[in-house]
Amino acid sequence: MRRLWMVILFLVIFLSWNVPMVIAQFREAGVEKLRVVVDAPDFTLKELGGGKISLKELRGKIILLNFFATLCPNCRRECPSFVKLHEEFKNTDLVLLKVVAKEKEKDLIKYKKEFNISSPILMDDNASITNVYGVVSSPQTFFINREGKIVGRILKEMDWTSKNARDLIEYLLKEKK
Repeated sequence: MRRLWMVILFLVIFLSWNVPMVIAQFREAGVEKLRVVVDAPDFTLKELGGGKISLKELRGKIILLNFFATLCPNCRRECPSFVKLHEEFKNTDLVLLKVVAKEKEKDLIKYKKEFNISSPILMDDNASITNVYGVVSSPQTFFINREGKIVGRILKEMDWTSKNARDLIEYLLKEKK
């Protein structure tokens, strides 16, 4: 019986040690870690240039779902670092998706070319997905784990090339598959 209590005590100590480290990873990157993870609302959106992307089909990957607007100054400042992040992690299980609501395709083509974006740009023509995610300002990014759960979010622009941002992404990628 004493041995069982020792094992339980060890597990409690181990688990409580790990929780602050997880929270610290998010906090250091400036990302809000959700206390209660929620299912990411599924969607299928048209991709700029053709094709469609479904969130459900990406299950098993780590997803950064970035809502932006082409004329948003903060989005424009953030975009170059998002492009660099995509280049750095393109051969991993990280999927970067940019979502834009109610914008003209010609404006998106110009934006994509201006910033040399190679990650998918998804068009939310009627803003239904933007509304489901509760996005009211740009940029906003949601962190979705391999199980399709939203685990974190950031409600402002971010330097995606910062050490803390990269460390958080590497931490998420190391989570079990």
